[in-house]
Amino acid sequence: MSKKPTLGLVIIMLLFSMFACNKSADKPPTSANNPQEIESSQNNVIPKGNRRLEIDITDAENGDYDQSIALVKAIGAESVSLSVFWDELETSPGTFAPDPNWLEISNLYYPGQDLQISLVISVLDTTSVRLPSDLAGKSFADPVVLDRFRELLDYIKSQIPDLELASLAIGNEIDGVLGNDSREWENYSNFFNPAADYARKLWPGIPVGTKIMFDGLVGSSSESARKLNLGADIIMVTYYPLSGDFTVKDPEQVLKDFNQIAAMYPENKIHIAEIGYPTSEMNQSSPEKQAAFIQNMFLAWDNHATQISVLSYVWLTDLPEASVEVYQDYYGLNDSVFAEFLRTLGLRTYPGSGEDKTGFQVFQAEAKARGW
Repeated sequence: MSKKPTLGLVIIMLLFSMFACNKSADKPPTSANNPQEIESSQNNVIPKGNRRLEIDITDAENGDYDQSIALVKAIGAESVSLSVFWDELETSPGTFAPDPNWLEISNLYYPGQDLQISLVISVLDTTSVRLPSDLAGKSFADPVVLDRFRELLDYIKSQIPDLELASLAIGNEIDGVLGNDSREWENYSNFFNPAADYARKLWPGIPVGTKIMFDGLVGSSSESARKLNLGADIIMVTYYPLSGDFTVKDPEQVLKDFNQIAAMYPENKIHIAEIGYPTSEMNQSSPEKQAAFIQNMFLAWDNHATQISVLSYVWLTDLPEASVEVYQDYYGLNDSVFAEFLRTLGLRTYPGSGEDKTGFQVFQAEAKARGW
């Protein structure tokens, strides 16, 4: 899923937070509905060990980003994601003049928050090719594209000297663009492999991969995805258990699906780079179903604790209607059920300062039981 519609809001909140002297991200978070703390319902949980928990931040209506930071820390998150887009960074050939400079702002803000960053550089983004305009139409196998991307990586490196990266993804849900075209997958592989090698030189020790949707990883493009992932340090998969009409699958489906991913890549570390479950009745879901999914999600993770090293939950807070409309325009998909899926993915509600859904409380309890 693209992060385009929410990133601008996040950065605005970063700017606001940096200059809001009467706020502190260290202040304990509060909840408007003040729920009582609950405990995990599971027995024999697996301690967190080297696993990393991540929350993708979205804000409540009050726009208090410091509150959001405090909440994700309270729930156990050790990292957050940051997505940037090639065509927004390189504004003309060889010129990098993004406005605002989200990388620079993030470099100023996040080092003081004791959070790592999972960086996503979207050259492909679910349904869109994000090449600079002068490269539009060129194959990713073209050496010019690779040379320009190396320059982009140099620029990004220069803007975030203080950020502690947890991982680097080159491309977001690339199967949405590449489809079942094995030739296009091969062209992207010819770009990705040397691009990843260059990124490793700039950020030694940081795992590099590319984000692929669950259906792309296990479905008709699975062989192309497998070949591409030979050049990746980690398997990055996005996971939303939905039917074709955007209604939810059973909350226990995650147990089977994590088994399938792990069996396909038994020798690889796996990052669940996005995972989420909506609460809207239009998706045949509910807050209780989301809570049940979260319980099963942690159980599924425990079952593969040595292999699945990262889980990134989408999102902290539901989206406002305006953001949903931007998403729909971006994807070219005017579907009310899809819109409700996007709007209600949060662990908390949007109005005012937001309120915890049952899923937030369950998430916190399951994370705490494992040592987060």
